[in-house]
Amino acid sequence: MAKDPSKTEKATPRRRQKAREEGQVARSQDIPIAATLIVTFLILIAYIPFSYHLLTEYFHYTFSDPLSLIPERNEGFILYTIKIISLLILPIFAVLLVTGVFSNVLQFGFLFSTKALTPKLDRLNVIKGLGRIFSMKTAFELIRNLLKLIFASAVAYFLMVKIMNNSFNMSFIPFNHEVYFMLKYTLMLVLAFAISSIPVAIIDFIYRKWEYEENLKMSKEEVKEERKMYEGNPQIKAAIRKKQREIAMMRMMAEVPKADVVITNPDHYAVALVYERGKMNAPKVIAKGKNLIAEKIKEIAKKHDIPIVENPPLARALYSSVEVGHFIPEKFYVAVAKILAKVYKQKGLLS
Repeated sequence: MAKDPSKTEKATPRRRQKAREEGQVARSQDIPIAATLIVTFLILIAYIPFSYHLLTEYFHYTFSDPLSLIPERNEGFILYTIKIISLLILPIFAVLLVTGVFSNVLQFGFLFSTKALTPKLDRLNVIKGLGRIFSMKTAFELIRNLLKLIFASAVAYFLMVKIMNNSFNMSFIPFNHEVYFMLKYTLMLVLAFAISSIPVAIIDFIYRKWEYEENLKMSKEEVKEERKMYEGNPQIKAAIRKKQREIAMMRMMAEVPKADVVITNPDHYAVALVYERGKMNAPKVIAKGKNLIAEKIKEIAKKHDIPIVENPPLARALYSSVEVGHFIPEKFYVAVAKILAKVYKQKGLLS
């Protein structure tokens, strides 16, 4: 269960990202162990013939030339020994290292974080420390480790009995058979542990994933606060939008004195148009509004002696079809051209 009963909501994407940045991921330590044991078993099967051949050559070289062990002449022998040891050990270490890294990457992807290494003062809290000792996590760890210990002990006992039963006959068999005997039971031991580690790793990962999700859970209040933090307080956002509308309205009203004509409904709609011959391909809407805004546009137009033409169908069509700052569509050219021609003629700009 979640540590706090009030935390009933699933973690948000931002909460998950923050936890990941802090190094908190769903990770099972048994998966790399299981993967390493399986790979070790496969390596031993494939590597034993190669190792046998390599060691045979090494011992043949060593004992065929006793002078190589003389300190004055053993520089080549030391280098050869280092080479053999490197060929035997380094490839195995490299494969196991890659296996360990890959098995962790499969669980939670690529992650590099130093925050997980930072000391946390709350870990020094005695009460919280006691809570961790008697937690469900500790009980799960105890049961898991006991099961692993019991299984390991059973496998070790079984193999030891087999070895002891056959050890009395080892003095009568060739050396290479003794080596085969020991390698056989070594492989059996590794394989037994590898197979048994798979269900343990699966169960452990499922538990870690469940525990991770429970620890990330948030209360409803935390979800609301996070939404406010990243998306903005609704009241503040509403105030910002209101202010933006006011600024846009002021800018629009400031453009009305530049209009050539204002087309009205006449009571409900008003659209202010401007057309600069030789510079514009079509008239442009520089202001529009309805009801109180329409009245304000007409008021400014009267103040600046801008012609106001009543044409209800055209006013409604322009209001609903054209945004402020856009040129009128071609379908309105004829109707608007007639109005502008009449306005220009009244002003003496058109004969």
